[in-house]
Amino acid sequence: MAIQRLLNLYDGLHGLLFFDNLLVIPLAWLRFHNKPIKYAAVRVIQAVFQSIFVIALFLYIPETISSKFGLQEKVTYPFYSNLVASFLGFLLVFPIILKLKFQFSKGLFLQMIKYSWPIMIAGLAFMVNENFDKFIQKFIIDDSSAGAYGGCYKMAVLMTLFVTAYRMGIEPFFFKQMQNENAKLTYAKVTEYFSFFASIVALGIIANVSWIKLLLVPNSSYWIAINIIPIIVIANLFFGIYYNLSTWYKVTDRTRVGTYISWTGAILTIVLNLVLLPKYGFMVSAWVTLAAYFTMMVLSYFLGQKYYPIPYRMKKIAFFILLLGVFSYIIANVSDYNFWIGNLLFLFYTGILLYTEKNMLLARMRKN
Repeated sequence: MAIQRLLNLYDGLHGLLFFDNLLVIPLAWLRFHNKPIKYAAVRVIQAVFQSIFVIALFLYIPETISSKFGLQEKVTYPFYSNLVASFLGFLLVFPIILKLKFQFSKGLFLQMIKYSWPIMIAGLAFMVNENFDKFIQKFIIDDSSAGAYGGCYKMAVLMTLFVTAYRMGIEPFFFKQMQNENAKLTYAKVTEYFSFFASIVALGIIANVSWIKLLLVPNSSYWIAINIIPIIVIANLFFGIYYNLSTWYKVTDRTRVGTYISWTGAILTIVLNLVLLPKYGFMVSAWVTLAAYFTMMVLSYFLGQKYYPIPYRMKKIAFFILLLGVFSYIIANVSDYNFWIGNLLFLFYTGILLYTEKNMLLARMRKN
């Protein structure tokens, strides 16, 4: 019985990966041709359908009916709902697939492999940075502390989702700009826009921990780890800025450098967690994540200025990051996540940022 469950799950994962891979090129085509609304529509329709389908399986569709379609165990419901949503996405982009002409170019293939394999290795480092702390805690600290860390970490996913959505949308834009004579100035402006807006999002999450925790972490026993949230949120901000700063090694075909930078962060994550976690507990893991992404951000900036200098306003970006850190400390350690104090500081922070950048905002409004 157990073997049959694993086989069913294995088959479902294969189908999921098959349709997800078929979606890659059509979705990349939408992003490259500046069709963000259509791209977002496909992704949103998939997400909504998957949510409705899995809820229906758990709550409304009798097991006698679902079992006829091979869904013998409830644990498989999320996987198969994801599979159906991927198939739906495939149907939505099928007209784009019909436009594609499939042909093999050996030269282009070798060029793509040379460019992309270091990014793939760097992706493994990202997985280490994101998951090693939660994995190793099970073997070093008690289960309740590890569970509290993992539970509160979910709140920081709000920032992770924001950064991930940004990454998915901005990458084609970066590559389309690389041939323009003002490309460096554009890269600098985009990085500034992201840094400022993402800082507002980060402080907005931290300022509203008092009620967000009730939705995402209802188990109050997990709240002993609540102070990891500002640290992880700011760490994800650093990762987002690092992603912007990483433009230089992508447009200059120095992707190997990106691998070295990413694995520098991953090695820091592994070593510092192993050394410090037994002595200082789960808070170390949050600080290590922050240190890893901060190191990657700084390394990318200085190496980029050497090989592909871009006129970033780093003093202004650094000022608002520092101010974000100060306000986050006040919210977490002085006001104990008081809703009113947190949001007052959030409005004050947003007001300062908008006032100091009013000329940039007005220029963008006039241009649009």
